Amino acid sequence: MDENWYAAEQEVRDRLTEARAAARLRTLTRGLRPEVRPPHFVRAAVIRLVGWVLTRAVELSSAPSRRVANPRAVTKRG
Repeated sequence: MDENWYAAEQEVRDRLTEARAAARLRTLTRGLRPEVRPPHFVRAAVIRLVGWVLTRAVELSSAPSRRVANPRAVTKRG
């Protein structure tokens, strides 16, 4: 029983040591990562968003005209 208790306690200590080491590493590397995304990322995101909005606007503006054009074409033929 004493051996199992010792092994369990050692495992807990090992896990705590690993967790502390990982926390230290995260703290040290936090300063190496850029906090703000580079401006080119923002510019690319804005360009994609504008392109998407323009595409949707064209699709929405042409959809009603297609609906109107089909019945007119049928009535002109008939």
